[in-house]
Amino acid sequence: MISRLVPVADPENLVHQDVVLDGQSLTFGRGLGNTVVLDDVQVSKNHAVLRRIDGHWVVHDLGSSNGTFVNGTRVLKHRLVPGDELELGGCRYTFQTGSGSAATILQIVPESREGKTSVLATRAVQTFEPVKRIDDAQRLRTDYERLRAAFAAVRELTAITDVRALCQRMLEVTFELVRADTGVVLLMDENDEPQPIATRSVHGDSAQRVMVSRTVIDRVVKGREAILANDALVDERFSAAMSIVRANMRSVMCVPLIDKGRLLGMLHVGNTSHASAFTNDDLDMLSGLGSGASVAVGNALLVRRLEDEGRARESLGRFLSPLVVERVMSNDVELDRGGAEAQVTVLFADIRGFTSLSEQTAPAKVVALLNEYFDLMVEIVFRHGGTLDKFIGDALMAVWGSPVHSPDDAKHAVAAALEMHETLATLNAMRKDRGEDPIAIGVGIASGACVAGAIGARRRLDFTVIGDCVNLASRLAGAAGPGRVISDETTFMRAGSPPTATRLEPAKVKGKAQPVQIFSLR
Repeated sequence: MISRLVPVADPENLVHQDVVLDGQSLTFGRGLGNTVVLDDVQVSKNHAVLRRIDGHWVVHDLGSSNGTFVNGTRVLKHRLVPGDELELGGCRYTFQTGSGSAATILQIVPESREGKTSVLATRAVQTFEPVKRIDDAQRLRTDYERLRAAFAAVRELTAITDVRALCQRMLEVTFELVRADTGVVLLMDENDEPQPIATRSVHGDSAQRVMVSRTVIDRVVKGREAILANDALVDERFSAAMSIVRANMRSVMCVPLIDKGRLLGMLHVGNTSHASAFTNDDLDMLSGLGSGASVAVGNALLVRRLEDEGRARESLGRFLSPLVVERVMSNDVELDRGGAEAQVTVLFADIRGFTSLSEQTAPAKVVALLNEYFDLMVEIVFRHGGTLDKFIGDALMAVWGSPVHSPDDAKHAVAAALEMHETLATLNAMRKDRGEDPIAIGVGIASGACVAGAIGARRRLDFTVIGDCVNLASRLAGAAGPGRVISDETTFMRAGSPPTATRLEPAKVKGKAQPVQIFSLR
């Protein structure tokens, strides 16, 4: 009976693999020491553990920050049954059991016994003997056919842009060219540690372990050279493995995947049945395939990175100006999840009489009005270096001071508010020409300390600010009459005490025990 966790389609496109439940326990988390490493900021370093208890799999939360969920309910301990949906941060799995197809499990052997790993050959680059040294016509024909197949395979691989599909196809091609019965493609993670991306085994009658020698892996990483080795698996820790794994010797080849001087990963194949299954020619062949496949992997990783950056830019572009987006993407600016204190200026712009307008206007025209209006207002916010926080019905909330701070944030916010009124006059002239009624807005601005960052539910995070000045700016916008810009005293002072501003009578504002000194800005 094979139990496994099958990934659920994820709207955030988090990459996580089919997890075969083998042994007595598996740990999940961001830490590299876990059995299943999840590259997800919502997952804790040591998030959860699955243990086999009396033939059943039980999940235990390890005190994770965001919790472990089963079928949408947060749990500390839960026995899984088929069909249960397990959620760890942004990664979701469905628990399944059944005979199904054979499972392939990767296991890295930490070290063979001293002296038992025999490196038979290494290749820094692909090498073939000159024709004049070969007097066997059949060998020439065989080598030519293998080279032709490898060349065709490389051409095919360079056309694949999905990283996992590419690595899986790489293994399929390798199995056609050499006598391998197990294989794995490992790619380097952000910490330059090799992580399995695709595995393959010819043993389909039961769950098959793909054994990988840490000795060989470390040597390939350090020397960046292809290796052909006989490796004795005699470590007692693996004595319970299948009989084919308990064989005294096995053949191993491992070639680095290097593109533009950068080690991307490695292709590792083994033969658990024969001690001398691979030859020097096989190593040359695999080295040549690896050289071409490295270019394909480099291209696929570049495509994935560009796609990820494109999605990130699109997401960030919803509330940040293009200039700030580029600074975030280049890591000049960080968006803290959970929030950090910042001095900000907050602006609210609200359409006056919108409720009555929407009651008297067809819904389609109301939507068209808002889209046209918001397009103009958002461009003004971005032009003055602000961040679009959110739309609230017919209201717009913008922030200056986070994620990028400037000593002139209040001045920029005031300038944006005044330009909003100027632009609205132009929009109203256009609406009049179309036979439509004009609209008016009131703007409120307040400054102070807020908590700024990515805040929200686990499934939906938005960059926003929370604090007293946000509430105050909203109240001032509600009190501002058509065509008015009202600010608090802090904004007035930070904006340089504009001489055209008018001091108004202190206003009683909801949520404030004392009246607030306000100013009308022109």
